[in-house]
Amino acid sequence: MSEQHSINITAHHNIYTGSSSRELRIDFSTPQNGVNERTGLLIFVPGFGGNIDSNVYTKMRKVFADKYNMVTIQCNYFGSVFMQSADHFNLKDAQVLKTIFTEKELKEISKDSSSLLNKLSEKKIVLPVVANMDESLEEFNDMSYMQAIDIITAVEAVKVILHDNKLLFNSNRIIGYGHSHGAYLLHLSNRLVPNLFSFLVDNSAWIEPVYLSNNRILYQNLYNLTLSIEFDYLVKKILEKNKQDLNLETLYGNFHGTTQILSFQGDKDNLVNHFEKKRVLENIQNSKFILVKEQDVDNIKYNSNSHGLDADFLELFSFALKLEIPSKKVIEKDMKYILNFESVIIEVDFTNGLPLFNFNFK
Repeated sequence: MSEQHSINITAHHNIYTGSSSRELRIDFSTPQNGVNERTGLLIFVPGFGGNIDSNVYTKMRKVFADKYNMVTIQCNYFGSVFMQSADHFNLKDAQVLKTIFTEKELKEISKDSSSLLNKLSEKKIVLPVVANMDESLEEFNDMSYMQAIDIITAVEAVKVILHDNKLLFNSNRIIGYGHSHGAYLLHLSNRLVPNLFSFLVDNSAWIEPVYLSNNRILYQNLYNLTLSIEFDYLVKKILEKNKQDLNLETLYGNFHGTTQILSFQGDKDNLVNHFEKKRVLENIQNSKFILVKEQDVDNIKYNSNSHGLDADFLELFSFALKLEIPSKKVIEKDMKYILNFESVIIEVDFTNGLPLFNFNFK
């Protein structure tokens, strides 16, 4: 069985506050037979609802390391704690209780407020609530730069560990595998560090983070009750003027990279316009767009043609590898460079090992 590792390193400073007190947890697995010159690197990036401790990702890190001779990597990226469900929430409209309960029940609730949730769980209704999150500039779901920086740092940190231990690996084979928002973050990472990946596997990445403009709604069942949980993320205010620069069409507008990109998208995706996604991907060098329609659902790798394809992550990756084109030579990254977008200038510095990003928002 592959060997499991978990480390905590000093994370990149917070680009919004300048604070450098963060830690970054990185879990990675190495093949049972050791690392050799053919061993590649593979990073998994989950979207909303997934995380470093999810069973499916824990399994993939363990299994893929041996099965595909890869060092498999995952990190607990900035703000991902706010991308799960919600433990605390408030009623969106307190007056709604008057339409749900009798006067007698309301009096009982006023005497013992802790009984509210139990009484609600007996009702067969959909109840709108608002997630009570403790987001602050120190940590919030930024859906963009800080999350991508953590992903980049995780890849580079594992490279450093392998080099420091004089372990050979195939630096020409670095794969990113992402789902939904996680796939989008791989695109952003690949743009912040051009040609970071030799192969990028995108399952249902959006063209730009939907929740930069709209609130997220998550439905959660509690016995008979269905909670409609609304998440109003802080990032909507923080990056209100920077949304266009986070659009894939803008990001890849003047990009001339070597990364092979394979994108899967369902034609019934309610979060991504597949016509737009196809148009954007077709303008990126070395990319292939696979549209999954109802007749393509094989109940093996795809279980639906909606957002995320209800994919079997293991089967989908196995299929994607059949389409991988071996990289002859990945272009070496510049040690220092500047990315100039409409609303931000980003200075990138690799001279001290792990990357340093300085942002100048216009």
